[in-house]
Amino acid sequence: MIQILFTSLIFSVFPVSTSICQGQLPSIVQNEDTLITETSSPVFIQTASISDIENLSGGSFGAAVIDMNSGNVLASSGSGVFPVDDPDIFLLAYAIELMLEGKLDLDTLVGRNITIADEFKWAFNDSREAAARAMWTIGLESVSSWVASKGMNDTELHDIQLEWEGAPAAYPSLSSLDDVTQTLRIIHSGMDIPAVPEIMENPDMGSGQASSVGQGWDLYGWVDSGQDHKTYVLIAIAPDGRERGLVLLSKDLCCPEKGDLAMRLLWQASLGL
Repeated sequence: MIQILFTSLIFSVFPVSTSICQGQLPSIVQNEDTLITETSSPVFIQTASISDIENLSGGSFGAAVIDMNSGNVLASSGSGVFPVDDPDIFLLAYAIELMLEGKLDLDTLVGRNITIADEFKWAFNDSREAAARAMWTIGLESVSSWVASKGMNDTELHDIQLEWEGAPAAYPSLSSLDDVTQTLRIIHSGMDIPAVPEIMENPDMGSGQASSVGQGWDLYGWVDSGQDHKTYVLIAIAPDGRERGLVLLSKDLCCPEKGDLAMRLLWQASLGL
C-alpha cells in the first residue's frame, strides 16, 4: 500500500491559507465522493497512514486502531497523558463489568421514570449534568478503585466540570492511549447487552472533517471536547462483520478543527488495515 503524507499533499498542491492552518482542507478535496472539481483535473487522495497524525502541527496526539474482533492493536502512535473532561467511558466500562457479574442492572430506576441507562445515554450525548449524575450513581471512588485494580496507572479520575455559572471548579480527568484502549475492549465485551449499543449509537461527530468518519459502517462511541483537546473513542462495525476500534486523544490543540482533521486521518488509516 502506497502511503502519503496527507499534510504534505495539501501544502504541495495548495498555498498556505487560514483554513488549512485551522485543520480544514481546501474545497477542492472536500468532495469525498469524487474528489473532483468542476474546473480541475481529478485529485486522488490515497489512504492515509497513522504516522500522518504525528506530523500534524498545532497539537499533540495519541491514536490507535484496534481490531475489535481479536482485540489486537493494528496501529498506534503517540504517548503521554491526555485530558478527558467527561470520563464517561470509564464509568460505562465499570458498569458493564458489574452487569456481566450480575451486580448491576442498567434498567434500575434512579429517579421518576429515569434509569441508569438513561443517565448514560444523555451523558454520551454531551450532557455534563447527566454525566455527573451517572458518576454519582456509580460512585467516583468505586470507579477510581476499579481503574487502579485494572492496572490503568495513567488514569486519574475527577469530578465532572459542570457548565452553569458558579459551578465548583474541577480538575480534568487524565488518561493515556493504553488505558483508553483497554477500556474500549471492556466496553466491547458488553455490546451484546442491548442497553450498551443504545447508549453509544450515533455519536455526534460534528460538521467538520470528522463528520465523514464511519460512512457505510455502524458507528458507536463517545466524543469529548474541551478547551484545548478533543477525544474520540469509537467502535465501527462494517457490513461484512469487521469491527474496528478507533481512539484519538489530544491536547494543546490550536483549534477544535485540528482534532477533527486528526480523526479523519485516523479513519482513513483504519480503512487500509
